[in-house]
Amino acid sequence: MSETPKTHFDFDEVAVRYDRCNHLFSLGIDHWWRRRLVKAANPKIQQRVLDLCCGTGDVVFSFLKHSSSKHVTGLDISEPMIELARQKQDRLTKKVWLRNKTIDWLVDDAAKIPLEDKSVDFVTCAFGIRNVTNRIGMLTEAARLLKPRGRVLVLEFSLPSNVILRSLYRFYLACIMPLAGRLVLGAAGPLKYLSQSIHHWHTQVNFTTEIADAGLTLVRKVPLTGGIVTLWVIRKM
Repeated sequence: MSETPKTHFDFDEVAVRYDRCNHLFSLGIDHWWRRRLVKAANPKIQQRVLDLCCGTGDVVFSFLKHSSSKHVTGLDISEPMIELARQKQDRLTKKVWLRNKTIDWLVDDAAKIPLEDKSVDFVTCAFGIRNVTNRIGMLTEAARLLKPRGRVLVLEFSLPSNVILRSLYRFYLACIMPLAGRLVLGAAGPLKYLSQSIHHWHTQVNFTTEIADAGLTLVRKVPLTGGIVTLWVIRKM
């Protein structure tokens, strides 16, 4: 299995500006991408969702706002990210769509999750799995935690198949985003890492093989926004 890029950035350092970056550099389309993930899952009221690499909780809140789900768990290895997710929950506490809903926040390793076997119906991950060193371990944990016929849904950046769009997107990632990162974050490092990690994910990682190695089955891949993002739908048999 290919190693992740050697360039790494500690996103704890920019956690406070994390949401602003997501929305700014995706031109707000990231909200729609997450809603597509939620729509693909379409959980029933009693079904439980576990979101891995949850960051500041955008997918967690999207499930509670745009689906019937009443119990969502968000897990991230970064304590500053989880703290920001809790703060966001406090700000949203009076929202009608958050009433009578349960959120559990966990600071832990996605490859060693402190939950019981067959305890969740959906495991999700948005824009985090390419940064996980032990992806097979994470997927194996997902398989352990899922009930029979449960599903894993992964949103991840990808490179468009259209040659012109791919070239434009690569230029945006490699040149425009690092410059903008200096303005928004005060450092180009995080967005330079983003560019490198997307290229590595697309060219060096065989995620389909990793899914099979973890004992899961790929149902379908759905390109979004011209292939800038891909939604992976995976099932536990």
